[in-house]
Amino acid sequence: MKSCSSSSLSVAVIIVISANKVPASLRERSGASSSADGNRPQQRLIGGVRALPGEFPSMVSIQRLVLIRASHVCGGSVLNQFHVLTAAECFFSNPNSRYRVQAGKVLLNNFEPSEQTINVLRYTMHPQYDGSASPFNIAIVRLASPFGYNRYITPIVLPAIDTIPDGIVKFAGWGSTSSGLLPSMPDQLQMFYVAIMPNEQCQVMVGGAIGTGPVTERNVCLGPATGGIGACGGDAGGAAIQQINGTDTIVGIVSWQLSPCGQAGNPTITTRVSAFVEWI
Repeated sequence: MKSCSSSSLSVAVIIVISANKVPASLRERSGASSSADGNRPQQRLIGGVRALPGEFPSMVSIQRLVLIRASHVCGGSVLNQFHVLTAAECFFSNPNSRYRVQAGKVLLNNFEPSEQTINVLRYTMHPQYDGSASPFNIAIVRLASPFGYNRYITPIVLPAIDTIPDGIVKFAGWGSTSSGLLPSMPDQLQMFYVAIMPNEQCQVMVGGAIGTGPVTERNVCLGPATGGIGACGGDAGGAAIQQINGTDTIVGIVSWQLSPCGQAGNPTITTRVSAFVEWI
């Protein structure tokens, strides 16, 4: 999971968190080096761990269809049986393409009995999104048919309007595990924990003066950007999730980051979902 530039369709998340902030169940998995089938070597980012089946039941893969081939482009979150929440950048450069959504997945390139695949009927990008490092990087996908809910596919919960999140969030994605020129895309869903950093600190780190953008009050920054682990190309649209009142709640949508991903000083900027609840 790592990125290219603030204008690319891919994003990254960077952080180092002390072990005592990570649940014991997660620490126990961190030493695993093989995928779920026990045979294929697991390709995983440094410090990240493989997600378990049903651990991220709102997570989806948004895939672009070219002839009979489907390619993962972004993550997203199940809003309800007919809708998915994601980033506008996932569609901005290819507005005339066909797309599908897969839910209930952990192994992206293998069939799983839990998976459901549904074509995209249409999508709606925020009208103020212009393809840049915009705070309006948010979109809603309308599916051609409904998801069937089960323990592997459930909707994410929206936050209260205009709440400002802080603390620790969790994140998952199928983004590249390499920060080099050639992406290295994992089959296994990867996950890790990251911390929210103050927007003022984030703005300085991305090289802008306070109040001049591109970080705005409609963003949530993930950091501190000390490097070591991170999300990357293919992770845009994924959810930054917090447990609020015992329920997984989406507080941010992965939007953009300076390159290269996985490097110190490059925080991840997400779209603050609570700023768009009424639009959603």
